[in-house]
Amino acid sequence: MSKKAKITLIICLAALPLILIAAFLLAALPYINAASSMPEGASLSFLDLGGGEYALEWTASPDAARYYLSIDGGERSEPLTENAADVGPLSEGEHSFTVTPLGSWKLFGKEYFREGESVTVTVPLVSPEAPEAEWIPDEDAGTLSVEAEPLVGRSYELRIIDAGGERPLDSTLADGELGVSFGEDGDLPMPEYETPYRFCLRAVVNGQQYEITGPAGEEYTLKREALLPDTSSLTSEELGENRYALSWTEAKGDWYEIQYSDGGEWETLATVECTEELRYETEALRSVWDYSFRVMGADEGAEEGEYVSESDVIDVTTELSPLYCTIWPLMELPLYESADAESETLASVPAASTLCVLAEEDGFFRVRYGETYGYLSSSYCMINLPEYMGKLIGYDITNSYASKYAVHGYEIPEVTGEVVKGYEHVCLAEGVYLAPYLYPCCEKLYTAANAALEQGYRLKIYDSYRPNQATVDIYNKAELMTNQPVPELDIYGEVPEELPELAEGQTLTYRMLWEDGTYGLPNFLAKGGSMHNMGIALDLTLERVDSGEELEMQSDMHDLSIYSVINRDNDEALILDNIMKAAGFGGLTSEWWHFQDNETRKNLSLNTYMWAGVSIEGWHASDGEWYYLDSLGTVTERAERGEEA
Repeated sequence: MSKKAKITLIICLAALPLILIAAFLLAALPYINAASSMPEGASLSFLDLGGGEYALEWTASPDAARYYLSIDGGERSEPLTENAADVGPLSEGEHSFTVTPLGSWKLFGKEYFREGESVTVTVPLVSPEAPEAEWIPDEDAGTLSVEAEPLVGRSYELRIIDAGGERPLDSTLADGELGVSFGEDGDLPMPEYETPYRFCLRAVVNGQQYEITGPAGEEYTLKREALLPDTSSLTSEELGENRYALSWTEAKGDWYEIQYSDGGEWETLATVECTEELRYETEALRSVWDYSFRVMGADEGAEEGEYVSESDVIDVTTELSPLYCTIWPLMELPLYESADAESETLASVPAASTLCVLAEEDGFFRVRYGETYGYLSSSYCMINLPEYMGKLIGYDITNSYASKYAVHGYEIPEVTGEVVKGYEHVCLAEGVYLAPYLYPCCEKLYTAANAALEQGYRLKIYDSYRPNQATVDIYNKAELMTNQPVPELDIYGEVPEELPELAEGQTLTYRMLWEDGTYGLPNFLAKGGSMHNMGIALDLTLERVDSGEELEMQSDMHDLSIYSVINRDNDEALILDNIMKAAGFGGLTSEWWHFQDNETRKNLSLNTYMWAGVSIEGWHASDGEWYYLDSLGTVTERAERGEEA
């Protein structure tokens, strides 16, 4: 052997022990790393399951992969993967519990375990009694607090029960009470409507290295409704065309009733389930009208008409809008395909046809005529004032039930107290009338109505559009009475105080009551045609807003006599005259009640007197349906609104 080989052999033999030591250390390293022990001060927790059974938990060892558990020195359990086990039945009294952690390592793919240092805890196992508790939900604070009898040397634990079992809660509220808060910043989210929370209370005994949680008291179920207030906040958002979106905050109730009042009783518009979006959009509401809205929470257990919550009341006043108002063409009008007089003509609509406004666009009304949809010039349409002007104006269209036409209190046979020809379908019900008026004139009327209200008065219309047949008929019947003596008694039961002086033996005639200088019957009644026949004239008075009492003018309405001329206007008649003329109306020297829109007549070159009376009979619309009204305004047919051409 060469010298060099000998040196190499010696070096290898010298390194062999180091190699063996290193190999041993590498083999032993997993075993060393698998060392495990229970943390210092490790403790045990017992949850009483009833019948001597307990759910046992112990302080986890950070290095343990398994645990052995033995009770009172008995056999060890199978290796446990969790730091918990159900034990029992165990009798009350002292018991010792030994927990041994097991570390683990793998060698050639096989897992091995190494026992660590055990901990033994002796426990005087006696459970506290199940507590009796009072559960107090507070909807204002969004909390659930619980009250129980004070315990000496013991405490209480609030626990929640869910699909995962039972677990303790951090159960101290801000004021130190035992309880839990709910909501975005609370301990728990608000309970869902279909999934209430379940809670229980247990008493807890704390000893050295152990804790015993006793049996649960009576379970408490908390529904979402218990945390909701009995009042909600209601807000409104205007969507346009007198439609409103109502939104409200959550309150008690299985569902909500959206209610409205327009001056009468509360009526329910719709219902919204508590699980739905708390929002309701109204249909288009009546033009210029006061509405009140509220939201009432209803409960299945409540009796009919009783509610468990309510909102504040929202008051809205709608804007002036022709949408869904009734209109009548003043003359035969072309129905255009679009809001453009240059577009295709679809049909010719006769005068006095009953139509409904579906939209307003660039001086045109969109309407349905038969089964055809198109556009009419709004300038030559009359609109029903009670629908359009709403609360601004009062009405008493006496021609539709008992005409007031008289001559200084003396009746005109076949006219006074009668339904005037052409007004047969104007009175829909007691106090409910049609009052057609040319649409372009309405701007002045709107101005006058608001000016009257500012002074504490309301315009009260006795006549607007008057059929030409009525004008001719009234004149002819009055003319027959010209030279007739007036009856001894008048329709009001007393003889008027102001009468012409009569010569001895002279008889008082109708002519004497309306003729004075230049005045004659044609000054009070048109013989052939009237501005009323064009829909641009009004007969009206004033009433006090607070009492509804009419102002006392110098004569009665429609008194065909020289006592009605405007140079006899009293202070009350002058108020009316000033309001109407300031708005742009002209008047007649013979009638304090008559005002007409001469400017509109000139601008539209009106020269046609419409003969026929009008009716409400026809198809009308709302946001969701068509409905057919007969001449009395009764719905006789309904149909959903589908696609409109």
